[in-house]
Amino acid sequence: MSSRKQGLRMSTKREEVIKIVGMHCASCAVTIQNSLKKLGVEAEVSLATEDARIVFDPEKVPPKAILEAIRRAGYDVYKEEAVYVVEGLSTAEDDSRVEAALSKLDGVFEVSANHVTKSVRVVYNPLVASPARIREALEREGLKIISETVGEDVEDIGSKLVQEEYRKLKKLLLVSIPGTIILLLAVYTPLLPKTLAEGPAGALLALPAMAAGSMRFLRSGLRALLSGRPNMDSLVILGTYAAYISSIAVDLGLIAGTPFYEAGAAVMTFILLGKYLEARMKARAGEAVRKLVELQPRKARVRRSGTIVEVDIGEVKPGDEVVVKPGEKIPVDGTVKEGSGYVDESMLTGEPVPVEKKPGDPVVAGTTLVRGSIVVHTSRVGKETVLGQMIRLVRTAQASKPKLQSLVDRVAGVFTWIVIAVAIGVFAYWYFIAGAPLWQALTFMIAVLVVACPCALGLATPMAIVTGFGRAAELGVLIKDPGVMDRMHKATIVAFDKTGTLTEGKPKVRAVKPVNGFTREEVLRLAAAAESRSEHPLAEAIVEAAREEGIRIPEPGLFDSFTGMGIVAVVEGKTVAVGSEKLMTQGLGLDVDGLAREARELRRMGYTVVYVAVDGRPAGLIAVGDEVRPEAGEVIEYLRGRGVRIVMLTGDHEDTARAVAERLGLDEYRAQVTPEEKAEIVKEYQRRGETVVMVGDGINDAPALTQADIGIAMGGGTDIAKEAGDIIVLRGGLRGVKAAFEIVSKVRAKAAQNLFWAFIYNIMLIPVAAGVLYPEVVLRPELAGLAMALSSVSVTSWSLTLRRLRVD
Repeated sequence: MSSRKQGLRMSTKREEVIKIVGMHCASCAVTIQNSLKKLGVEAEVSLATEDARIVFDPEKVPPKAILEAIRRAGYDVYKEEAVYVVEGLSTAEDDSRVEAALSKLDGVFEVSANHVTKSVRVVYNPLVASPARIREALEREGLKIISETVGEDVEDIGSKLVQEEYRKLKKLLLVSIPGTIILLLAVYTPLLPKTLAEGPAGALLALPAMAAGSMRFLRSGLRALLSGRPNMDSLVILGTYAAYISSIAVDLGLIAGTPFYEAGAAVMTFILLGKYLEARMKARAGEAVRKLVELQPRKARVRRSGTIVEVDIGEVKPGDEVVVKPGEKIPVDGTVKEGSGYVDESMLTGEPVPVEKKPGDPVVAGTTLVRGSIVVHTSRVGKETVLGQMIRLVRTAQASKPKLQSLVDRVAGVFTWIVIAVAIGVFAYWYFIAGAPLWQALTFMIAVLVVACPCALGLATPMAIVTGFGRAAELGVLIKDPGVMDRMHKATIVAFDKTGTLTEGKPKVRAVKPVNGFTREEVLRLAAAAESRSEHPLAEAIVEAAREEGIRIPEPGLFDSFTGMGIVAVVEGKTVAVGSEKLMTQGLGLDVDGLAREARELRRMGYTVVYVAVDGRPAGLIAVGDEVRPEAGEVIEYLRGRGVRIVMLTGDHEDTARAVAERLGLDEYRAQVTPEEKAEIVKEYQRRGETVVMVGDGINDAPALTQADIGIAMGGGTDIAKEAGDIIVLRGGLRGVKAAFEIVSKVRAKAAQNLFWAFIYNIMLIPVAAGVLYPEVVLRPELAGLAMALSSVSVTSWSLTLRRLRVD
C-alpha cells in the first residue's frame, strides 16, 4: 500500500476518550481492551482513571458497536442523553436525514429522530460531544428547537408539543372550512349558484384554505423538494397549487376548461382535518408516558436546619430529608428515616395492597403514602429515581425503530419521486396521447399527487410502537429495544436462570450441618458475617437466618468475591470462605469429599448447598431452599405452545438443578455455570443457528442477557436503567415473560396490518386517480384529498386499539 493510501485511510480514524463504568481490578481493563480489539478498535484502558482512549474508524466500527462491545464484556460507558422537541420534523424522510447528519458528529453514540413524537434523542459521550454542538447540527438541518432536555426530565414536553400542534391545526381549520363549504355546496348542490365557484368569487373563497394549508405544508414541502427528498407535504403543495393556479389560468382565458377552485380548497381542508384528528389520536397514544409523568410530584417538603420548607422537586438533593404526609405521593427514592406508614406501590409492583414501611425500609418516587407520616432520607431524585428511569426507557423505546421501520423509511424515501413521476406520466398520457383537454389531464395529475400517502407508510410502525410499548409499560413490561419486534417471533430457545427467575428469589436456610468440631451457631455466625456485604439472594438468606436466631453478626474485614462461586472474607481474624463446591475445590484446593454424601442428599431435596470453610478447613454446610414460582409451569407450557425449547442455566449443583428441571419438565439444563459461562452457552446455541431468548436477573446475568438475541430481565430493582436486557419485567413474575411475548407479537402484527393497508391503499387508489376506470369512475382531487387524509387517520386509529391490549 502506498503512503498516500495509508494517509487517506488514517484520515478517517477518530480518537476519543470514554469513561468506563464498573471496573474494579486490573483484569477489567484487559477484558475491555480485548473486547474492543475484536472489533478492530485500538484501546488503552486505565484502571486508575477509569478512562479508555480509543482509536477507531467510524466508517467500519460505528460508535454504537463500541458501546455494545463494552456492555457484552460486562461493563458500561458513562454517557449523557439529550432529547430535543423540534418543529420541522414531519416525515420519515426527515427522520432519516437528521439521523444521518447527527451520527457524523464526534462523540455521538446513538441518534433517533421520530416525527410522530416530534423529538430527536441523542446519546453522546459528554467528554467529546456537547448539547451546544448538537443544537447547532439540528439548526443546520432546518429544525427549530422548542425545548431541550439534557440528562433526564420527567416533564412531558413531547405531549405538550402535540397539544400545541392540535391547537394550531384547529385554528387553521376554522380559517379554511367556511370558504371550502361554500365552494362545495356551489359545485355539488343546487343550494348555492355555481358562479360562486368560478371567477374572482371562487378564487377568493378558496384563498383562506390555500393560505391556511400553506402555513402548515408550504415551508416543509418546498424545503424537502429543493433538497431532493420530497415528502408528503411536497405532494400536497404540488397538487393544490396546480389546481388553484390552473383554475386562475382558466378564468383568465389562458387555457380552456372549467375552473375547480373547490379542489385545492377541499384538499387543503380535508388534509388539515386529517392532521387534526391524527394529532388528537397521537395525544392519546402518548397517555402511558403522561400517566407516569403525573405520578411525579412537582413539590416536596424538605427539612433543612430544623425547618420544613416547600421547594420545587428540582431543588431536592440526595441526602435531603423529605417529609411526606398521609395521602401524598412520595417525591423521591430513598429510605424511611423516621415514622411509619402504609404505601401503595401498585404503580411499580401491581399489588393493590399497601405495604407497611418503617425506618430503614426503601420507598420510591411516585408511590402513595396511604396512612401514617414518614420522613424519607433521599437517595435519588428526578432522573435517577425508578420512576424517572421508567419514563426514560419508555420514551427511548418509543423513539427508536425496528428493522421493519428502517425498510419502510427507505421505501418512503423513493416513494414520493415515484408518485411525481407517475403524475407526470399520467398528464402526458391524457394530454398528448389520449387527447384530453388540458384541464382534464391536470385533474388526473393532481388527483394522483394528492391521493398518494407516504405519511400513512411512515406512521404505520411508529404509531403501533408508541401505543403498544406505552401500554406494555402500564402492564409492567418495559421494552427498551424495539428491535425485539424483528427477533422475538424467530425464537427457538428460551433459556432461564434459576434463582430469582424460575424460583421466587426468596430463599431460606433449611439446614445447617457443622463438621470438624464447629458448632451450628458458629458456622451460621461466621458465614453470615462473611456474606453481610453481598447482595446475592443466598447471602441475604444466610444473614436473615442468623438475625432471626438472634446471632450477633460481626463486621468482616477484607472481602473478595468470586463471580458465580462465592466469597472469601476475614472475620475476627479468621479467613472464612462461603460458596460452592467449585470454590472450595478449584478455588481454594480444599478436600470436601467427607461432605459429599450429606450434600448430595440435600440437593436431591431441591436445596442449594453452600459450603463454609474456616482457615482452610471445611466447617460445614448450609442448605438453602427456594420455592419454584407457582406460575412457572403455566408459562413454560405457553412457551412450548409457541414451538420453543426450554433450557435452564444455573450456577447450582447438578443434583439441585436436576430436581428443579424434573419438577418443571424442562427440555434441558446446564448446572454449575458462572454468569460468563452462561453467555458462552448462549453463544454456543447461536452458532447452531438457534435464536435465543435469555430470561434472568438483570444484573447477575448481564453477560448472557447481552449475548442473547433477546434478553428479558426480571426487574423490580432500584436501578432498572442499568440492567442488561432488551425487555425488563417489573411485575407479574414469570407471567411478565408471557406478557412480553404476547405484547411484542401484537405490536408486530398491528404494525404489519397498518403497513399492509397503507400499501394496499396506494396500490388501489393511485390507478383510480390516474383515470384507469374513466369514465365510469373519476376520483376528483378533493375526494382524493379526503381519501389521503382518511388513510393516515385510519392507521393511527387502528394503532390506538393497542391501548385496550390485555394479557391473561
